[in-house]
Amino acid sequence: MEEALALILAYLIGSIPMSWLIFYWRTGKDLRTVGDGNVGSANAIREGAGWWSGRLALLLDVGKGLLAVSIVRWLDLDHGWWMGAGYLVMAGHMFPIWLRFKGGRAAATAMGAAGAFLPWQFGITMAGGTAAYLMLRIAELGILLVAAPLPFIALGFESSTETIVFCFTAPILAGGKAGFDRWSRARAGGGEAEPVEGTA
Repeated sequence: MEEALALILAYLIGSIPMSWLIFYWRTGKDLRTVGDGNVGSANAIREGAGWWSGRLALLLDVGKGLLAVSIVRWLDLDHGWWMGAGYLVMAGHMFPIWLRFKGGRAAATAMGAAGAFLPWQFGITMAGGTAAYLMLRIAELGILLVAAPLPFIALGFESSTETIVFCFTAPILAGGKAGFDRWSRARAGGGEAEPVEGTA
């Protein structure tokens, strides 16, 4: 019973549209209608959420993944359940029930989920990615530098099979969602995101 509840909670945590909420609070606009239409922190930062608010959105997206998998860890469940929570928190971010299943790419959320598998190693890569971001001001590069080393660190430390598989597959899933979003925009005519009706 607690396993099912933990997985449902993981999806619901992922579904909380942190970047959308912060962007709406800061600008009064629907994040899906500006920039590339993505409801992740990178689009919020680019489209005017503000320096502090944009970075807060990024940290909260990372925190969603970290929290969802950490809950399963705290319940002392098997590593397979950790994977389930990681994938479901990503699914929640990609397809949030609160935004009619139109969500983001879950790169930051995947990064946080992977961090729950490898806490202190994640702390090291997070420090490196943050430093790179502060120097170059490229959010995607910072995320890449945090997430990319984790699968190889998992291999090097002979982590569980579930940890290795998740750390390798989570970025692929996030990249696949990004590719799907680009394809959808191109099919719809490309360019800026189309306005979404009925948003709060």
